Amino acid sequence: MICNITPMKKTLSPKLGTFLFILLTLMACSSEDGANGIDGMDGIDGTDGTDGSNGLTSLISTTEEQPGTNCANGGFRLDIGLDSNGNGQLDSAEVSSSQYLCNLDPSEGLTSLIGTVIEQPGVNCANGGYRLDVGLDSNGNGELDGAEVTSSEYLCNADAADFNYQSYASLISQTGTDNPVSSILDNSLDLTIVWTRESQGRYLGTLDRSIDIGKTVIFFSTPSSHTGVRGELVSDNQIRLELQNGINVFADNFENLSFELREYE
Repeated sequence: MICNITPMKKTLSPKLGTFLFILLTLMACSSEDGANGIDGMDGIDGTDGTDGSNGLTSLISTTEEQPGTNCANGGFRLDIGLDSNGNGQLDSAEVSSSQYLCNLDPSEGLTSLIGTVIEQPGVNCANGGYRLDVGLDSNGNGELDGAEVTSSEYLCNADAADFNYQSYASLISQTGTDNPVSSILDNSLDLTIVWTRESQGRYLGTLDRSIDIGKTVIFFSTPSSHTGVRGELVSDNQIRLELQNGINVFADNFENLSFELREYE
């Protein structure tokens, strides 16, 4: 027997279709936010930036000032600035400020004096530096005593984190015609400096090894017994210091001249 079976077609009633459409619409447009998804993985770190430039070194230079517009009776000019080209010398283009220490009229009988002292890290200079004391020799002893200081200024070092260096620091003293002797305070450079008296007020320091003169700077203070000090790197293993006690008057006999040599990386 053969039977013909016709498939039945199932259809949704109009009312049921409308109900499902409204229900889906409400579910899709609910005003409540769903739960946040899980955070994605962190991206790969970017490339490190280029290291910043090394900080600049503060320098000071003392120069004799001839009688003229700035000082009627002569005196000294103090130039201050940053060693922007890194040659260890304060070039004219690097001078940011200048001050004059002028002699009084000779008839008044007082001499102008200047003292340079190493300033330890603290309130005045966070990273240390130098203090410049200026005044008149009112008691005529040739030294700038504490009571004679009329003004002081500070030349501060930059943040030590801005640059790296090794140093040699000492206190230098000299008597009569003897060679200067040093009391070493710091020697991360691991070098030896032997000082020789060349002539009155002039001394040559010889290093036991060479240094990179293009990356080396020297600092020094003025003893209270003198009016000024000049220093220079003569070569990659020699340093010269000249001590004055008056205009162009070189003099021996001093104690505890602060000296520091820094070689930057």
